[in-house]
Amino acid sequence: MTVMNGTRDESVVRYDDRLPVRGRALLPAIAMGVGAGLAVFYVARLMLARAPLVLEPVDEAPNRDAAPARTRG
Repeated sequence: MTVMNGTRDESVVRYDDRLPVRGRALLPAIAMGVGAGLAVFYVARLMLARAPLVLEPVDEAPNRDAAPARTRG
């Protein structure tokens, strides 16, 4: 049953109704998304291009018993 309150039909009124969003209102949100995507791409590219943190293993360990090489200087 619908209850008429003046000129409004109370059964049709909902509090979560929203107006349709048009393209002009979406432009700032789209621009922020594109900007965030470009920033993440740039940082990821920098991280891939930098020098690795893992050191390469050395072929043979230095001999600690040997005397150091002396040079005249």
